[in-house]
Amino acid sequence: MTKQLLIGGQALVELGLSRHTRDINYLIKDQSSPFAFIVDTTLNIGYVNANGSTFLNAVWQHEQANLGSIASPQALLELQAYSFVRHSLEGNWNQADEAEFDIKFLARKFSLTGFKIIQRFVSETQSAEIRQIIDLIRK
Repeated sequence: MTKQLLIGGQALVELGLSRHTRDINYLIKDQSSPFAFIVDTTLNIGYVNANGSTFLNAVWQHEQANLGSIASPQALLELQAYSFVRHSLEGNWNQADEAEFDIKFLARKFSLTGFKIIQRFVSETQSAEIRQIIDLIRK
């Protein structure tokens, strides 16, 4: 795997988020693996494989021009919105709250006004709910 982009909590901390995490996750595209998540237990690093999910692949395609080591704020916003929806569906309310906090941080700090990817992968109701999170900070 050649290109990898830091995502998740550590990426957000590097961008100035006040909520800290020890999780280290990278977005990769490993064509040799069908798994969406690969863990290196020796280094305690998670690799989120764009090859394992149509949503993650769409984020990966969005980041093709990104030559940096951290996913773009827009990509992180999309990933946090997806995380919010997944955690809400599973009843993981603490994680859903953290994802909402992260969405607000990204939208406010980087003047992001909306989503470019997530709405193709969630229901209209879920899409409206995540749009509302951003709309609340813009008022």
